[in-house]
Amino acid sequence: MLRAKRYEDALKVAEAATSAGKLSLELELARAEAFWHLKDLASLSLSREKAITLLRKPSEAQISLIMNENQVVNIFSRLILLKAMEPEFENILKLAEKLGPVEHPESPAFVFWNSGALNAPKLVKTCIHQMHNVYGEKLVELNSENLEEYLPEARQLRRVAKLWPANYSDAIRVGLLARHGGAWLDATVFTVENSLLQSEKYLKSDFFVHTYNGPRIASWFMVARPGSHQARMLYASMLNYWSNNRKLKNYFLFHDVFEVLYHLDPKFKAEFDAGSQLNARPSLNLQKTLWSPRDEVAMKSILEDRPVQKLTYKPGKNPHGKGTLFDWFESQA
Repeated sequence: MLRAKRYEDALKVAEAATSAGKLSLELELARAEAFWHLKDLASLSLSREKAITLLRKPSEAQISLIMNENQVVNIFSRLILLKAMEPEFENILKLAEKLGPVEHPESPAFVFWNSGALNAPKLVKTCIHQMHNVYGEKLVELNSENLEEYLPEARQLRRVAKLWPANYSDAIRVGLLARHGGAWLDATVFTVENSLLQSEKYLKSDFFVHTYNGPRIASWFMVARPGSHQARMLYASMLNYWSNNRKLKNYFLFHDVFEVLYHLDPKFKAEFDAGSQLNARPSLNLQKTLWSPRDEVAMKSILEDRPVQKLTYKPGKNPHGKGTLFDWFESQA
């Protein structure tokens, strides 16, 4: 009912279950989410406090996650991940410390397409060509053949690549930044800005990522200094997860790991809070115009406002005939 936005009905079901003696942590967190959507902050606070009483010896990280002001949606799934990561925290920390940075005179920008850019969709080819224009020789174009030259652990993640390519991509992108620093750009990013020359804009701490709400992130563009604590902890957490799990329990694993680390690791939290906070939504504005007639003036305005834009090569059911911006991107390949 929550996913269907039937919040009042969700509360009625929760009340009925509670009256029948079926109170549980998952139910109480669902009730809290309904109150949050309905903007009933007093009831939300009481529901959060009730949820904490349902935990056995709640940790500071668990309390922080439940009581956070930035996010209430799907807290139960994040709490499960947190409880799994807490006993592994020291192992994750040790692994992160072992990774260590690879020193570069100047860190590169990375882009990856598994089968190589020559075999990519036309829009992707256009985006990567533009990256070459912007970053020049600092752009490192990666594929399945040369990835291990930059990321030795890619070999142990091959089964992830085969079964869950999006999560494989999440792991390798932060691994590259953990080891080398620099910038990561999804192959569907169109940029007119060299982010490596904009350190004062992006790197108020050692790691930058666009956000939606608090530590809820978008992962398609990231910038880091070599040896970034946040990048190393993210990568170590992903490696730890895949060494202990054979299945993907949540498609948004990487994003949930980031959020959990924010509550679990005080240094991670402090560095994130001190970093640049740029909302991801303005960087999706160009994507919203892909199915409309190409408007050069509007495109220029969007790129001036936010010079890094996330596109998509999948038109789905959207019209993408002659004259649309999508058609223009494909025609530039």
